[in-house]
This record gives sequence, structure tokens and C-alpha cells, in this order.
Amino acid sequence: MNPDKKERTDKNPEKEAWLANFFTENHIAYEAFPHEVASLEQLRFMVYTEPGQLYYPCSDRTFNAIINKTDSDWLIMNYVKVWEKIKPLVTSIIEDDYKREFLLHLLHIKFRHDTASLVVLPSRVEKRLLHIFVRVSEIDRPLARKKEEMNQKVSRLLNSKAYQEAINDREGLTLETDSPLDEIGLRISFLKLKRLFSLAFNMEKVMASEELTKERLMELMSTEVAGEGWKHLEETLRSWQSDQEWHYILWKSPLAGSVLLDLEVIKILVRFGVKVIISVKHSFYFDEITMADVMEDPYLTDRFKISEIITDRQISKNDLLDKLKSDKTIFVIDDGTQERFNPLLTSVTFARAFKEADEVFIRSPKDAWCIAHSSFRYTRNMLLRNLDVTDHLDIIFKPKHPKAVRFSEADLRAKAEALIYHLKMEKRRGKTVMFYSAIVGSIPGQLEMAKKILKVFVNYLRKKHKDVVIINPAEHFEPGMDADDLMYMWEIVQRSGLIDIWRFQTYEDIEKAFELMGEKVPPEWVGKDATYSTGCTKEMQIAREVQKEHPEMQIIGPPWEKFLRRKEYGVGKLYDRTLGDVS
Repeated sequence: MNPDKKERTDKNPEKEAWLANFFTENHIAYEAFPHEVASLEQLRFMVYTEPGQLYYPCSDRTFNAIINKTDSDWLIMNYVKVWEKIKPLVTSIIEDDYKREFLLHLLHIKFRHDTASLVVLPSRVEKRLLHIFVRVSEIDRPLARKKEEMNQKVSRLLNSKAYQEAINDREGLTLETDSPLDEIGLRISFLKLKRLFSLAFNMEKVMASEELTKERLMELMSTEVAGEGWKHLEETLRSWQSDQEWHYILWKSPLAGSVLLDLEVIKILVRFGVKVIISVKHSFYFDEITMADVMEDPYLTDRFKISEIITDRQISKNDLLDKLKSDKTIFVIDDGTQERFNPLLTSVTFARAFKEADEVFIRSPKDAWCIAHSSFRYTRNMLLRNLDVTDHLDIIFKPKHPKAVRFSEADLRAKAEALIYHLKMEKRRGKTVMFYSAIVGSIPGQLEMAKKILKVFVNYLRKKHKDVVIINPAEHFEPGMDADDLMYMWEIVQRSGLIDIWRFQTYEDIEKAFELMGEKVPPEWVGKDATYSTGCTKEMQIAREVQKEHPEMQIIGPPWEKFLRRKEYGVGKLYDRTLGDVS
């Protein structure tokens, strides 16, 4: 299936109902689970979707097997694979005979229930069973001992003389007699990266070995590293090294043992001007590293002490950028999930980290398989490890959607500085600066009407006032910008001290706009004003702070007390959430 052609184009009622059932049964429908599932705006931080297009967190084949009610054998086979992972997990960890048998029966009942309809995604079945297992077993970190043993072994390996000799061996380094020093440095770094990727690829052999000699390590480091992903990484790092700017890579789902090799890779990447955001799991997910592992595993806490651990799972864009601009080069976040890569359920922090990254490196082979076999395209380039080969490491390159646009912090700041320069010039000419804050995306289905009202009323103000520069934020929107980008850019302008009058939309403004359009005010706009917008509420907070520094600035509009009805600023969307919705 090509997701660019919507499943819903034929408007078949039965298929529409089946789709709705699929999303609700899998608990990935935003309308049904708004506090758990990402809004469309947050999803678009990561996945490029066309208007009305539905995203599903699985391979195309799995989705088609469920929606078209075909290929049942494929679906059942994947269900069986889930049970084949869960059962040995329980039997290996639960020592008490009664509790083990109870858990196995309970999980099998849940497994049969969730798989009977052939509607629930295998990954969601797996997540539900894992959740029950952790809750009933009351074990916070299942497999903790096994993971710590793996990390301990790799930690010892990295400190060994054999490893140092192997990683620094000249074998395989090809140089011309006239190679400049910069090129020599690049080739050494790329050779080391290949060796580390290769060693991680052979992690099972590393774990099975009692003691690794230099010769054995050289053998394990010699696995071929190929694919478009490797070529892309090499070309990208070459270009980054020469531009003298920091770049960001999101490093997703490191695995026990190989996570320490990942950190060695990251140390090399830092030399290319790269800051790395490592995303771990929020809760137990087999051999993948969780935030609890990072905080409690002694072999990880020591290695991660040079990083900044971000525990806030709802971080704002400003706060994230402030952290990324610090002296730290490695950051750790959790993705908010206990399952395979699922952008519909990841945390706000993960979504924003994905959005700020230049590249995304997927370490988990299971995540990589699902992404590679889905025809969805993402907003960032993806580097994936291919599971389909065993004799060499094939790194797949999944380029971002050609229409995906990224506005970096530097881009947004440059746009803000250009506006500030323009306002300074206008003020030197004796003009007054007015900023107009209005509802844009807070009334469902009224985005275009909101922009029309804004344009009509601001034009009215411009005709009415002499020597007043009126800023209509909607006039400065560029394709690809979302509300997060706009809010970040405008806050720089708003705090510049150049605004003389900050006007907030009133209901009288809205009435006047409809009067100018020759229309009656429709029901959805009756009684509305800036206080119905969480974006405007955030801007009123900023306005009050700016006024303390610049008391001469006037604030015109609804009183501050009316804004208190809005308590939470939405993600990538100026949506409304009342106090009653906040737990």
C-alpha cells in the first residue's frame, strides 16, 4: 500500500468503520485517547503526512493484513513470535512456581483475547503483555542482572590492552603518499567507526567469548560495513566537519552491551561537530536500555556521567534548545514508550528531539525492520541497521520526505533578527510598533477562517492608524513552519523591547471583522477572544514579563484573569485544554 494514496478516498462506510475500529482497538486514535496519543501536530514533528492521511506504526504488510482481512497467516505468525518472546521471559525470571504458572496463564488468556479478532497489532499485543508482566511480577528492572553482566563484559573489554591495540591497528588504513593530514584524520575516524559498528554487530560472539585476544577482536571488527546509510553517514560527516557548526543526531534505542560501543562511536562523532541525543526506553523492553538502566546500572552510570540526563518528558522547545546549546555534547532522554518505535505514543520530549535532529540513527534492529518495510517517509533522514543479512552489516538509508522542511534554531533566530532590524528602522522613522495576538488554531476546523479574520481586522487597523506598524504574525508564516517554530521566533521579537503596544484580540475585534466581510458571526465564533487560545495565553504571560522590563509598553485586550482558563500550551498546536482536563 502506498500511504500517499489515502485508504479513505473511496469513502466506503464499511472500510471507514474498520479503520476507526483498528485505531481505537490499538489505542492509537488521538480522538479517543487524547492524553496518551500524539496530536497530528506532534506526529508531524516526526512523520510527513499529507492532509487527511492516517499513520500506522507497523509495516505495510501487517497493516494490509488487518485492514483488508487477508494474509492472516502472516499476522498469526507475528503473534506467535510475540508469545515466543514473552513465555521464556517469564520462565527465566519468575522463580516461584505458583507465581510463574499464574502469570503464564494470565498472559496467555490476555494473548488469546487480544489476538482473536486479528485487529490488534503484534507490537501492541507485545506491549500489553509486557505491561502486565512488569506490574504482576513487581520487578522494576527485569533482566537487570543479565544486562549489567553484558555491560560489565563490554566495559572490561574497552579497558583491555587487546581492545586498544585492535582499535588502533593500522591494518585496513589506506593512504596515498600525498594525503593531507585532515584526510588522514578522517580516514582513521571512519576506520574506527566501521570497527565499532562491526564489533556491535557481532555482540553475540563477543558475549560468548571468555577472553578476546587482539587477533580475535580484529576478526570481529572486520565484518563488512556497507549500504547507502554508511555512504550517507560518511559524506555527511565530511560536510559537517568543514562547516564549523554543531549538528544533532538522535541515537535511538541502544541495546545492552553494545550501548557502551555506541558511546565510543559517539565520542568520535563529537569530533565532527556533532551533539548526540540518546533516546532510551521509558520502561522495560527486553534488551533495550531504559532510563532506569542509565540511572542504576553501575557500568552505565559511570560512562554516562559526562552526559546530561533530561528527565522532563514534556520539555518545551525553548528549554530543549537551551540545553542543546550548553557545553554538553551527549544528552539522554526516554522515548516515553515500552514498545517498538511508535511515533503516536512517544513523549513530547522525544518528538521535539526528533524535530531538532539533523539525522536519526536507529540502533534497534526491530525498529529498523518496521521502518524499512513501511512506505511512510519521515521528517528527518533515517539510518537503519538491516536484519535481513548475517554476513555483513548493511546500513539502510531512508531519506526524509522531499517536502519536509527543517527550520533550525539558527534559521529561526535569523528570521527574528531580520524582523527586529526592520522594526528598529521603523521606530527611527518615528513610527509606533503594535503587535497583534489573535486566535489562529484554537477552534477546530476554523484555521482558514481565523487567518481571514486576522487579515481583515489588521488591514482595518492599518487604515485607521497613522504611523503605526502593525505586526500580523500570520503574514510571516512560511511553508514547513509549525506553531513551535513560530512561537520560538516570535518570542525573540517580543522580548526585544521594540513593541510599544501589544494588542490581544477581543470579541469586539471579531465582530468588526465579520461586519467588514459583510457576514454574520457564526456560532463557533460567538463570545470568542484571545483568552480562548493557549498560544495567546502564553503570549500574554510573555507580555506581562516584558512590561516589567519596559513599563512604557501598553497591553490592550481582555484582562489577565480571563486568560487563566487556559493552563497548558499544546505541542505544535495552539489547542485548548481547560483546567478540568489537567490532572
